Amino acid sequence: MDQLDQQCKECSARLFCNDCMCSMCGADNTIKENNTEEETVSDAPVSPPEVENKMPSVFKQAKNFARSTVRHIANGGQSVPENLKNARLEICSGCDKLSGDRCSECGCVVSIKAAWASEECPIGKWERYEQTRGKCGGCGGK
Repeated sequence: MDQLDQQCKECSARLFCNDCMCSMCGADNTIKENNTEEETVSDAPVSPPEVENKMPSVFKQAKNFARSTVRHIANGGQSVPENLKNARLEICSGCDKLSGDRCSECGCVVSIKAAWASEECPIGKWERYEQTRGKCGGCGGK
C-alpha cells in the first residue's frame, strides 16, 4: 500500500505517515485506504469534561440547610405560588452557580429552595416571598 493513497476520513486530506493522525483536522485513527474504510479506534472527537462548580463544605451545606428549614418552619411552611416557583427556577437555570439541581453558592437543592416562601437567592437574584392581602383583607386580590 502506498502512503499517498491514504486519506483522512474527516477532511479527505492526504496522510503522509502511518500513525493515522491528520495534520489538517487532527482526526485520530480515521483513514480511508483506496476509498475503502478501515476499522477505526474512535470516530467521535473527544470533548473536555464539563467543569462543575465547587460546592461548599458538607458542614456549611448542613448549616445552610438547617437555617433554611428553621425559617421555613417559622414561616408556617408556606410555599410560593407555582408561577413564582417556575420563575425562580428559570432564573436559576441561567445562573453560572447552578450545578445539576444544586446551587454551588449555598449547596441547596434549588427545586426545594425555590418553592419555599421564606427563602431567597444567596446572590440576590430573587427575594423572599411575602403573601400580600387585597383590600378585602383576605383573598390577595385587588
